[in-house]
Amino acid sequence: MVYDDTYELDLGGRVVQLRATGRAHTKGDQVLTVPDAGVLFTGDLVEAGQFAIFPWFPPYDVDVSGLRWIEVMRRLVATDPDVVVPGHGDISGPHVLADVGNYLELLRDETWVRRDSAMNEETIVAEVKALMIGRHPEWAGQEWIGKGVACFCTEHA
Repeated sequence: MVYDDTYELDLGGRVVQLRATGRAHTKGDQVLTVPDAGVLFTGDLVEAGQFAIFPWFPPYDVDVSGLRWIEVMRRLVATDPDVVVPGHGDISGPHVLADVGNYLELLRDETWVRRDSAMNEETIVAEVKALMIGRHPEWAGQEWIGKGVACFCTEHA
């Protein structure tokens, strides 16, 4: 199915809404909602209990945008779903959207403070990674923190 912004799919009496979010985790991110059930499927835009997966592998795979991802998370929080089905982790409530959005904002802020002080990227990654693990020691996917830092090092407000 090809669509521009939104598409409604009738599954025999249950309507599922497909919505393109624009570039964030990837160029082709989309979410699915089941309006009559209050359910939001997020794919890899959201991981519960895990650091955000940043597919940042320059020079060839650089479609992720941390800044756009933050914008998308703000829009998803505003939808106020009852149930969130993340791309990874347990089915959750709407709090997981805020958790991911807050993490991305903190990752951006801590990266930019260091980047703007002329630290090298290796030092930035080490410091920010230690900070994030200290905040969320129970989260999986620590290997993605450095990729997120590298992505934010290239982005500007």
